Amino acid sequence: MLVVADSSPLIYLSRIRLLHVLSTLFGDVVVPRAVWDEAVERRPSAPGIESLRHAGWIRIVDDPSSSADLGLDPGETAAILVAESLHADLLLIDERLGRAVAQERGLAVRGTLGVLVQARQSGVLPALKPVLDALNAEGFRIAPALVRHALEQVGEISGDGGP
Repeated sequence: MLVVADSSPLIYLSRIRLLHVLSTLFGDVVVPRAVWDEAVERRPSAPGIESLRHAGWIRIVDDPSSSADLGLDPGETAAILVAESLHADLLLIDERLGRAVAQERGLAVRGTLGVLVQARQSGVLPALKPVLDALNAEGFRIAPALVRHALEQVGEISGDGGP
């Protein structure tokens, strides 16, 4: 499976020490240079940086030579264009507008929450709730309705909101 990542999933999963979930689920992950610069080079002492720097399964590729203006930041634009050019199976991206643009362009997308749900469903994570709490503590914003839905999907709460 060919997976391209934008910066947010890399940043937040590395902050909560779960970056390895990406390699466990997907093997190698392709990261455009603009995304790497945003996630790593411009944040030299940020939490989780060392795990990103030592992740041998992250394959950094040159940004596309296209001058396409997708109305997004450079990292999101590069991630979408690289995913298109490589015919990626999946683009990991959190930002709502970036996801919408990618989907309009025919790309399959999944955010950090979707990756964590997949990890929980496949047994890579023993529980989702503590991971979501850790993400929240790191400033990752998730709508309460999405949290409830994710916890329902993995059987950690029932459809009526109870355990």
